[in-house]
Amino acid sequence: MKWRHRLEAWLFKVWFNKHQPAWPGRALLKLGSLLYRWFTQRQRNTAAIQQAKRPIHARQAPLVLVVGNVVVGGAGKTPVVLAVVQHLQAQGVAVGVVSRGFGRSNQAPQLINPQHLAGTKAQDVGDEPLWLAQRTGCPVAVGAKRQAALQCLLTAYPTLQCVVSDDGLQHAGLQRDLEWLVFDERGAGNQLLLPQGPLREPLTRLHSVDAILASNLSPETLAQNLNTHPDNRWHGVQVRIEGFVQHTAGQAPVRLNPQEAVALWGQQPQALRAFAGLGNPNKWFKALRGLGLALPPSQTTALPDHFHYPSNFCDAFAEKVLITTEKDAVKLLPNPRMWVAIVAVTLPPNLLHTLDEAVLHVHRKQFKQTL
Repeated sequence: MKWRHRLEAWLFKVWFNKHQPAWPGRALLKLGSLLYRWFTQRQRNTAAIQQAKRPIHARQAPLVLVVGNVVVGGAGKTPVVLAVVQHLQAQGVAVGVVSRGFGRSNQAPQLINPQHLAGTKAQDVGDEPLWLAQRTGCPVAVGAKRQAALQCLLTAYPTLQCVVSDDGLQHAGLQRDLEWLVFDERGAGNQLLLPQGPLREPLTRLHSVDAILASNLSPETLAQNLNTHPDNRWHGVQVRIEGFVQHTAGQAPVRLNPQEAVALWGQQPQALRAFAGLGNPNKWFKALRGLGLALPPSQTTALPDHFHYPSNFCDAFAEKVLITTEKDAVKLLPNPRMWVAIVAVTLPPNLLHTLDEAVLHVHRKQFKQTL
């Protein structure tokens, strides 16, 4: 994992901090980008042909919303998926989720039954899908091929009215009705394709999606970073930490709101340690500091995304308070020193109204087909 962490750190410097690598590295990155462009275009063309051959009546009944990005790592897709699912559930909509389940030992489609989560392990289904199942109680299907995961989900839950795909924007074989594209404050970095830059596909993708979401920044600022102009498809999204929870085996969870946490932990700031395995862990550390927690870099531990935690991970730290994310916590045993930061996402009303109308339209069409 150390070499992977160092490689990721070096690439992020090139992509987002304007670091210029020496000639051999620069040439290899450019060659890699050319090969990546050729390979992904070939994949998309093949998927488009396959979709064109698929009869119209084979389309699945539920509305399929893809929440994705074009930038590698940590743009904030999964919290948006969480907010969408919670909103639809509040409207009485039967909703499910499909996800890749990154880091699984088995790539075949697998269902996560929300009624039988005890004993379900992140290494078997993925950390983000398990977290979503725990937080929402909705069914989740994982699989390297998203269309196969969708079929798995609908076979088990045929009455779903909406399915949200956590990532999958580049999976052209996945049938979808809506596409939402998420960015954070990093924008698109140097705006080059992988591995020369962080882009999974060119920024021309902006023109074909249904909504562009700016996470914790204004659409105008994001548009300026991307050298374009916003329109009515651009929306601001607020992601915040709404509290902390402590899980101890055999005891009821203990909860603190941000003000209580700052008052309690501020008395001994040297006793704090924050750690996270995210695509952009520094964004999360920044959010903790924004609450008023004193967290110098020496008291933060940034780990590779989807980090595989050893069972004794927490034993390596002497601090009395260990703070981590919900995504990381699903891979760790309860510990009396560990507190989990709970996130909340606010989506704009006009975006949610558009989603509600789309779900209703598909539901009406499905009802007419049964008459």
